[in-house]
Amino acid sequence: MTKLAVEPEPMNAKDREDIDRQVERILEHPLFHQSKRLPIFLRYIVDTSLAQGGQGSTKERTVGIEVFGRKPDYDNNSDPIVRVTATELRKKLAQYYYEDGHSDEIRIELPPGSYLPRFRRSVREDAAAADQAEQPQADLAEAVTPAGETPVEAVQELPEGTGRQRLSGLRWPLVAGTLGVLLVGVTGALIQRMWKQSHTPQDQFWSGLMANSERALIVMPVIGSDNIKDAETQRRSVSVSPNLSLEDTDIGARIASQIDRQGRRFQFVSSSEVALDQLQTEPAILIGALDNAWTIRLMRDLPFVFEEAPDHRTGRILDSSSGGAKSWTVDIDMPHKRIAHDYGIVARFTSRLTGEPVVVVAGISSQGTQAAGKLLTSPEFESIRAIAQGNANFEVIIETEAVDGHGARPQIVVSKVW
Repeated sequence: MTKLAVEPEPMNAKDREDIDRQVERILEHPLFHQSKRLPIFLRYIVDTSLAQGGQGSTKERTVGIEVFGRKPDYDNNSDPIVRVTATELRKKLAQYYYEDGHSDEIRIELPPGSYLPRFRRSVREDAAAADQAEQPQADLAEAVTPAGETPVEAVQELPEGTGRQRLSGLRWPLVAGTLGVLLVGVTGALIQRMWKQSHTPQDQFWSGLMANSERALIVMPVIGSDNIKDAETQRRSVSVSPNLSLEDTDIGARIASQIDRQGRRFQFVSSSEVALDQLQTEPAILIGALDNAWTIRLMRDLPFVFEEAPDHRTGRILDSSSGGAKSWTVDIDMPHKRIAHDYGIVARFTSRLTGEPVVVVAGISSQGTQAAGKLLTSPEFESIRAIAQGNANFEVIIETEAVDGHGARPQIVVSKVW
């Protein structure tokens, strides 16, 4: 097969100025006030990307030397400061853009495996330019970019040894000229399917969820909004972190990446604010259980359901077909990091209440939610490949060991398909 390499055009001066302003806007947010490393790291990777015109690459060792003052021969396996900081930055950026009021700002994203960010404008910011573009070019633009965003510039460095890079951030005239030669007469919708065609079983799972919709709602948990009744209970229930935890944010970002791979859009919404009429129009991914009221409501008639004790000291997964005789229980009253064993559910079903497809990624505590998230967004998916194939409804109960508040590999306990 002949491969065609297309280089993106350099960013203009206005792009650079807008990105610099966005960096400072982000760093003014309280999320970044307690860290000395994150502002230095963010400014460095953005400045490096802009200096290279968005077309270069930066290695972990280089960042360690230039940003964190490590010696040229330092061992980045025993000193993973760059990887740790990059992971922390991805989570903080996801939290920042999750909050209200940032949807129209330039998005700065750090793809996994990369130390150079990618930048995207919202449609509102770029509407004037889009209105001036010719319709054929706009059709092709839609074919290579998720609806709702147009790229300022995008660079993704994959892990060393992959031998390939994802090219994006192409200007519309260049895209039109290139794809026009290859795909003359093909409609924009068909180009989009070919451009982001799903091949792996994991891709097929997510593309199946989005088969009849252009967007999915990622419903995030909000601790203390529904199931934690009072301040005293909230103080005691420290196994479920207050507000939106970094772990839940990370899972949301991973799921958003899976949806983006299918050429579809996503919207993060709070479980305490999303309304039933919204859930009746689009697929939903529900993250968390005891801290997400919609998970409890929409799973009410399923074979396996979540349940919290009246005193809020224990949570459990109940096999409803056993009449309550069979369950899996976790003490959620103990400190978060002392929970050593957790259970969770991964499910896909069409909700009787909303009429739309629903995916559940939830644990009794956050460790179970982390493990459930790994099952759908990592190679661990292979363990439920046979269960998840096709469009049947299914539930899988998983268990995981936990260390210092972090869930380990998920293990399948039981599953049901209907």
